[in-house]
Order: sequence, then C-alpha cells, then structure tokens
Amino acid sequence: MSKNILVIGSINVDYVIHTDRLPKLGETITGSDFAMNFGGKGANQAVAIAKAGCSVKMLGAVGNDLSGDLALKNLEDCGVDSSEVLRVDAPTGAAVITVCGGDNHIILDVGANGYVTPKRIAERADLFAWADIVVMQYEIPTESVIAAARMAKERGKMVVINPAPVKEVDAELYRYVDLMIPNEFEAQLITGIAQNNDDDARNAIAKLREMGCQNAIVTLGGKGCAYGVGDDVHFAGIYKVQRVDTTAAGDSFIGGICSKLCEGWDLDRAVTYAAAVSAITVSRPGAAVSIPVASEVEEFLKTHTIGEH
Repeated sequence: MSKNILVIGSINVDYVIHTDRLPKLGETITGSDFAMNFGGKGANQAVAIAKAGCSVKMLGAVGNDLSGDLALKNLEDCGVDSSEVLRVDAPTGAAVITVCGGDNHIILDVGANGYVTPKRIAERADLFAWADIVVMQYEIPTESVIAAARMAKERGKMVVINPAPVKEVDAELYRYVDLMIPNEFEAQLITGIAQNNDDDARNAIAKLREMGCQNAIVTLGGKGCAYGVGDDVHFAGIYKVQRVDTTAAGDSFIGGICSKLCEGWDLDRAVTYAAAVSAITVSRPGAAVSIPVASEVEEFLKTHTIGEH
C-alpha cells in the first residue's frame, strides 16, 4: 500500500543575489548572479519528499499573479500534487535572499501564505484521512499549525513540525507533535538551552519531550544532528562537500527524513539518508532546484561516508 504525506505550509518565490560582503546601512554595493528561485519551507519540503519518490500533496496558497503561476508549475514539475493550493488576491510569498560567503541572509514577506487559515484547513479535513504523515512549519499562521496538528492526531496520523522561523506558539501544539525538528538556534529559543556541546543537545531533546513532543531531532549545522532513539540520544555527522548555497539545507533534510519514515525506515537509517540529501543540496545553488532526486542520493551514498559528529 502506498504511503502518503501531506505538507501544509508556505510557497514562496526567492529573489537571490550573491555578494562578497553585506552592505552597511545606507550603502549600495554590487552583487552578482541574480536568480529567481522557487522556495518557501513548505514547498521545499514537499519537493524534497516528492523527489524521494513519495506521494505528496501540498496544502497552501499563492497569489493570482505570475509568481503564483510559476510556483505552481514548479511544484507540479517536481511531482507534488498542488491541487489543494488556493489562489488568492494577495502577492505570492516572497523571500529576498543575500548569499554571502556561502551563508544566506533572508527577508520574508508571507503574502498569500497568510491565507492558510484554520478555516481553510477545516474545509479540507478529508486530506487528513488520506495522509499518513502531516508535515508543517511556521511560515503560515501558527493557529493554523495547531488546528492542523490537532486534526491529524485525532485521526491517528504522524505529525512532523519544523519550528521555523521560530516564534512563540501555544504550548498546546507540543502535545500533538510526534517529531519536532528544530535547528540549533531554534532549539535554543524554544528550550532555553544553548547548543554548545553534546550534553546541550541531549538536554534540549529531553526538554522538548517534557514539553509534550514524542521525539525530536536537533540539526547542528556543520556538526550534524542529534536525535532521540528510545531513551537514548544518537548523534550523526555530516558528509563533507563543497558548500555553495545553504538555502533549503534544512528543508531537504526534513523531506529526506519524512520520506523514509513514511516508507518504514528506522530513525538511524532515515537520518543517514536525510544527511545525504542535505549534503547534495548545499553543494548546489538555489532552493527547490538544488534538492536531489532519489537516484542521485543513492549514487551519492555509494561513494560517500558520513563524517564523525
């Protein structure tokens, strides 16, 4: 029987420019390699799941504008079912991204993503019967995330939350979360525990469980990730690649994890696969376009060994 994943989240168009340094206040500098890419954490994660070979539907919203047309076409071209994406009279979500030294600096306008409301989610309750896993982030209204998580749990579905961009949410949400996947910065803001060493990661995962989450993975950038397995916390390193653009690194990791959990893999194997997806993604420019398909990941795994944490 095929497994299905529902992604509820943001759909953006990214406007990217590269610079050698960031401008000072009031200063204009010259950049290069301008590109318009398709992104949004929700869309990126849906694309990563589709490219891994899973059945995925996207519940979101875009504007009645050219950017919306292009964003929908991109989802469909990548294998994502976008029939549940609403068209609204608002601009399609936009992210202005400056890439400097391989790192990115992002300013976001949520635009049409604000129309993914609890009412819209309630109207599409049948999607929760279809899905095995429901994946969400915080680029849509947080009350919508809570409403969807509650509906998913009422139907016995697995709920995966990427709490990004991190913000205050009602503590009720944590009771519905099967797997919380913050990065080290988000983990610190949620738990109050700075991520300086392995014990900090262990304590953050324990704290997230105390808050109500069933389990958590904390991604640690160049140090890999920490994740709960039973009563233990395991650590995984990263694959060594030349970093080109870190945009969608976390989204591709989450897509890789969710696709393999949906196929029944254990968390250790799923993390190894997801780390490979992320490694390939950061070695390429762009957001959704940089995410590899399953065959590319399988070839990568044959020739690369994950590093020490």
